[in-house]
Amino acid sequence: MEEADTSLYEAKRSGRGRVESIQLAGNNKKSLNVSFIDDDFIIRTILTKALHSLQIPHFDLNIAVYEDGPSFLKSNRAKEDVGHFLILDGVMPILDGIEVLKNVKHSSNAKLFTVLMLTGRKSTDDMANALKHGADDYVAKPFSISELQARIERLLTKLI
Repeated sequence: MEEADTSLYEAKRSGRGRVESIQLAGNNKKSLNVSFIDDDFIIRTILTKALHSLQIPHFDLNIAVYEDGPSFLKSNRAKEDVGHFLILDGVMPILDGIEVLKNVKHSSNAKLFTVLMLTGRKSTDDMANALKHGADDYVAKPFSISELQARIERLLTKLI
């Protein structure tokens, strides 16, 4: 808003009845942590590549990948006071994805997390349980990479 206000006054100084455009100086993008937790190496590889190809205006994506919930929850990343987009596998051997979801959504910075469940659990009860505990979207495996990218972009756009 400040830059728009400054630009307005700059245009007025140059003469009224004009249209001016500005190039924003520097990088005015907000940092957004994007974490992906999945125990399947192939899924992690595919999704990491898809995440790096995303171009989301207004955000610098800080992408990290974890193979299990405990390693994410123990990381400083889970505690950072910055917006966080979490893609979470529902079925993992060490700590179930729903348990990770509950932990994140009951943390002191829960309001900073947007969560997409990406899981092999296809039952409506599993989906309802994830949504009840705070998941913002739910995608069952196998998934279409283009559909998944569209869902991710839609959720990230809502964060702007």
